[in-house]
Formats: sequence, structure tokens, C-alpha cells
Amino acid sequence: MSRKVAVIVDGPAAVPPALIDEYDMRVLPLHVIADGDDYLETEVDMEWLLSRLRQRDRIPSTSAASVGETLRCYEWAAERASAAISIHVSSAFSKSYGAALEARKLALQEFPHMQIEVIDSMTAEAGELPIAVVCARLASEGANFSEVVQRAYQIRDSMCLLYCFETLFYRDKGGRIFQAKAWANAENESATSFRTLARVDHSTGGIVKPVCRAKTKQQLLKKMVQVAAEHVDGCALSGAIVHVNAADDARNLKKQLQESLWCDSVLLSHASAASTVHSGEGFLTFGFHPSAQASGPELVAQGQHTPLSYAHKC
Repeated sequence: MSRKVAVIVDGPAAVPPALIDEYDMRVLPLHVIADGDDYLETEVDMEWLLSRLRQRDRIPSTSAASVGETLRCYEWAAERASAAISIHVSSAFSKSYGAALEARKLALQEFPHMQIEVIDSMTAEAGELPIAVVCARLASEGANFSEVVQRAYQIRDSMCLLYCFETLFYRDKGGRIFQAKAWANAENESATSFRTLARVDHSTGGIVKPVCRAKTKQQLLKKMVQVAAEHVDGCALSGAIVHVNAADDARNLKKQLQESLWCDSVLLSHASAASTVHSGEGFLTFGFHPSAQASGPELVAQGQHTPLSYAHKC
């Protein structure tokens, strides 16, 4: 065993392949079901999927990884570590978390001396990604089980995840609309086009909670930066941006964040196939939390420039 903790994360976290390799993470893909055929989301051709979704007819569905598939991930973990942590998309969206709890029981029968923590991230995509990456980095540096678990929950509970939708059609069709149902109905009944900003994280109980609407996506990107500034409240920001065929918007948001806030790290990634089914093309999500790194004023003390918006320590 080369490390104390192995890290497993499900597909919707959209961890970039380079980071999966660097930190020796295991990805547990969800399933995409189309025309009666079941595919691992890692096997789905994204161009085909996007073309299919544009038709708005016979929309594919998704399903969670099975108990057996999750158990194989724990067996993988047991080969390289004495403990494991598995991080899953919000249990309000998927049965992955429940399947992982069942798989944990079986894994502990097979490996009774192993420690396994199953975490409901209460978020998804860009909210789940930073939790997984920080945990994997800590594990690669030799952190023990309790240290990795504690940090995972700290980030989860301080995470803010904002969803920017071109349309709520796919969210509504997939049954993941929750408190934004009224806005989805209004979108169907009105010829006026509005983009929607929603939040999904620990503060919302892991469900979709509407924040605001705007006529353009650029207005919502600016709102994201404003919310981020309020949320980190003078601290450096760490997070991620995950999108569906909206790379220009993702780069634009990252640029705005870097120009306005102290950004310790902002990862960019494309959404998984399962996330694409439920969110549609043009979807962009931004997850962030106050970083454990230096705050704005601390960086000034180190001789670096600080934006005027920072006036106090974390």
C-alpha cells in the first residue's frame, strides 16, 4: 500500500483526466439509458448525445451505479490503501449515495480492518469536483483518514454551487427541477426567453433552489461573480467551472473572477454525459468555497496587489 487513503468520486464530478491520473483517483460512472440500451456515461459519444438532446424527443435518462459496481471501486481502494473515501452527487438527484452505503457494508465484510467514508456531497458537477480534488491531493501528500474526511465535510458545508441554465426543459423532464418548477412552467408558457440561475449545495439541502432570472447569460455570469464575492467574504476563492459545450462562457467567467477576486484555484471541465442529459447544451455551473490559502490582505503583506473589494481578513 502506497498511501493511507484512496479517493473515489462519481462521474458527475467531471474531474479532468489529468488530475485523475496525477492523484490516482477512481471514477465511478453513472449510466445513460437511450432507446432501451444502457451505457456507462464514459462510453457515450458526446456529439451524438448533444445532437439527440437538441431534438427534444425521446430524451435519454440516467441511472446510478449499482452496488456491485461501487463495491468493485472499494476493492480497488483496498489494494492501494488502508482507507477510502467516496464522494457522490447529491442524494436528491441520484441513488448513487444509497448504493455506496450498501456497497460499504459488503466491503467491510470483505476487508474488516478497512475504513470507508461515504459522502453525500449535497451538490454536483462543479461543487463536487473541488471536494474530490482537495481530498485526493491531501491523500497523495500522506494525510490520514480522519484528516481527509474532516476536510471533505468542511468544503462540502462551505460550498456554494450556482447553476446557469439556457433552458429548464431538460431539468424538468429529468425530474430534478424541485423549487424551480414554477420557472420551468413559465418558460413553457411564455415566448419570452429567460436564463435561470439556481443554487444546489448544503445550504439548499442538496436540491435545486432558484436564485434569479435574466434575459442574457452574461448578466447571470456577472451575478455569479457578485455572489462569489459575498460568499468568500474577503478570503481567497477555490472552485471549479463545469459546462456543457459552453467553453467560451466558462473562460469568460473565470476571467471575470480572476479580475475581481483572489482566486487560489478555478478548475475548468466539461460535464459528464449524465449531467448533460439533465441540463442540456449551454449549461454552466460554478462551485466555490473560501480557500484555506491566504486571504486578500495577507497577500498584500506578501507584496502582491489586491482588488479594492477586499478590506478585511477571513
